Amino acid sequence: MAALEHFSVVSSTEQDTVVVTLTGELDPHTVGLFQAAIDDALDEGSALVLDLADLTFVDSSGIRVLIATHKALDARGQVLVLRNVGPPVQRVLEITGLTDVFQVEPIFPSS
Repeated sequence: MAALEHFSVVSSTEQDTVVVTLTGELDPHTVGLFQAAIDDALDEGSALVLDLADLTFVDSSGIRVLIATHKALDARGQVLVLRNVGPPVQRVLEITGLTDVFQVEPIFPSS
């Protein structure tokens, strides 16, 4: 786990999927930690899910990494899944038109 005062990123594995959980604010000060976690996940070649339940803010630097990750996975025939997208991040995705690009799972899906 990597952490700054207002951000953390934790990677785990669920079956054949890497799950990257983000907490806090994704901005120019924290995007490097996010990018490193994404790079590690992409190197594994597994499916990738981003759990955004505790992500409270994302700016253009975070959106840039999301788009680049989507493109990298798409080139391999895989899909970037955004899980548990809360209202602040959902609003950014709507404003940028990215809700139609990413596979967004409902917030806290039932088992």
